[in-house]
Amino acid sequence: MMQKQVIREKQTLAQVEEQVQVMKPLLQAEVRLLRMSQQEFEQDVRTQLDTNPALEEDADDFSEDNSTADPELDNSATDAEQADKTEYSQEDYDNERINDYTPDDIPTYYDPDHTRERVIADQTSFYESLREQAASCNLTPKQESIMEYLIGSLDEDGFLRKSTRILSDEMEIYDGIEATVQEVGEVVNILQGFEPIGIGAKDLQESLIIQLRNMERDHPYRDLAIEILRRGFDDYKNKRYEKLCQRFKISREELDHIYTMVRHLNPRPGGSVGTSDNMAVAVSPDFYVEETDDGFTIGLYHSHIPKVKVSSAYSDFLSSSSGSPTTEHEAVRHQVNEAKLYVAAVRQRQHTMLDTMRAIVHLQPDYFRDGDRSLLHPMTQKDVADIIHRDPSTVSGVVSNKYADTPFGVVALASLFTQSFINQQGEEVSREAVRIKMRELIKNEDPLHPLSDDDLAEKLGIARRTVAKYRKQMRIPVARLRR
Repeated sequence: MMQKQVIREKQTLAQVEEQVQVMKPLLQAEVRLLRMSQQEFEQDVRTQLDTNPALEEDADDFSEDNSTADPELDNSATDAEQADKTEYSQEDYDNERINDYTPDDIPTYYDPDHTRERVIADQTSFYESLREQAASCNLTPKQESIMEYLIGSLDEDGFLRKSTRILSDEMEIYDGIEATVQEVGEVVNILQGFEPIGIGAKDLQESLIIQLRNMERDHPYRDLAIEILRRGFDDYKNKRYEKLCQRFKISREELDHIYTMVRHLNPRPGGSVGTSDNMAVAVSPDFYVEETDDGFTIGLYHSHIPKVKVSSAYSDFLSSSSGSPTTEHEAVRHQVNEAKLYVAAVRQRQHTMLDTMRAIVHLQPDYFRDGDRSLLHPMTQKDVADIIHRDPSTVSGVVSNKYADTPFGVVALASLFTQSFINQQGEEVSREAVRIKMRELIKNEDPLHPLSDDDLAEKLGIARRTVAKYRKQMRIPVARLRR
C-alpha cells in the first residue's frame, strides 16, 4: 500500500511539474505584455508582425463592442454583453497546448472613435526620457533588461527605494532576469547619471548629495554641503543651526549660504522632466469606465492595435509535411509555436486587464461615481489580486503606466491604491483621505498660530505619531517652521 501511495505521489508531482513547465512560457509572455503601456504594446504587436512570418494581422476579426458591465456591480446580463463574445478560427487552436492557455471569451479592443487620445498631467514623458537616455548608453542586452526594470521601479519622486538585493530577487521572480546584486548596482550607477540629476537615488538625502557632486568642483561650499548632508542630514532637515555650526566648525553665515545652495536643488527629480504644474501631455487611455443606471460599463480601447492570428499558410505547411522533419520544417514549426504563444499571451493580457479593471471599480464605486479622491476606500494590489485570483505582481503589471477614461477625466490606475489603518474610533480609514484632510487643515490654518501635530491629531481622530509620519511624507514642516 505504501509503495502504491508513493507511486501516486510521484505521478502527481510529475504532472504538476509538467503543467508548470507548459504554463511558464505563457505566464512570462503575459507578464511582459502587461507591463507595457498601450503605446508600447501596439509597437510590440507591430514588431512581432514584422519579425515572425507565421504571425499575421487578422483584418476580419474585429468586435464592434467590448464593453462589459461589472459583474460585481450589475448582475444583469445585457444583450451587449452576450454579443461581446469573440469567435476565433480553428487555426488558433491547432496547437495542442493553446486551449490550456486562454479562455474563449476575451473581449477585443474597442475604440468607437478610433482615435482615443486624451490630455492628462502625468509623467509619461519622464519615463520616455529615461528610456531615450538608456538607449544612448551602449548597454548590453542584459543591462538593457535591468535598466527597464529599474525605470519601472522608480517611485513618483524618481527614487529607487528598494535595495539592490530586493531588486535582484524581484527581477528573477517577475521578469525572469537573472542578475547579481553587483550587476544591478552597476546599472543603478548608470541610471543615477541620467538627467535630471538625482534620479535613481534611494532617498532624498542621497539624491541631494548626487546633485551636489555634479556641481562644479570649485564651488566654495560644494564639499562642505556634501559633508553636512552625508553626516548631519537629520540636523540639517530639522534646522538645528547651532548644532550644525558647532559640529562642523562653521559660522552661521556659511551655513546660510549652504542652505541657500541646497534649496536650489531638485527635491523631486521624478517630477521635473517634460511636465510641470501647468503642462499636460497626451496619453491614450487603456480603459473606459462609464456609469449607467444599472451600474458601470467597463471596456478596453482599441487605439489602432492590430488583431493578430497564426498564419493559415504556415499551419497548412506543417499539416501537409510528411516524412522526416527537415531544417525548413523545424524552422516553420518554431515560428508557428512562437506565433501561437504570442496570440495566447495577447488574449490573456486583455482578459487579465479587464478582470483587474472590473475589480478596481468594484472596490471603488464611490470614487468612480464622483471622482472625489477623498472617497477612495483602502485598497491594495493584493485586494485586487484576491478578487481576480492572480498574484499581486500581476496586478502591479496591469496598473503600471495604465489609464482609465472616466466621466471626470483620465485617471492613472496606480494612483487609486491607498492603504488603511484603524483610527482612534476603531474605524478603518483610507490613508489617502486622511492626507487630503490634513493638507486642507494646514492650508487653512492661522499662519501666526499654525496647528501642532497634537492639534492635527485631535481634529483628524488619529494618533500624533501618525500625523507626524504623514506630515513628513508630504514634506510639510513642523508647526514652528510654518510660521
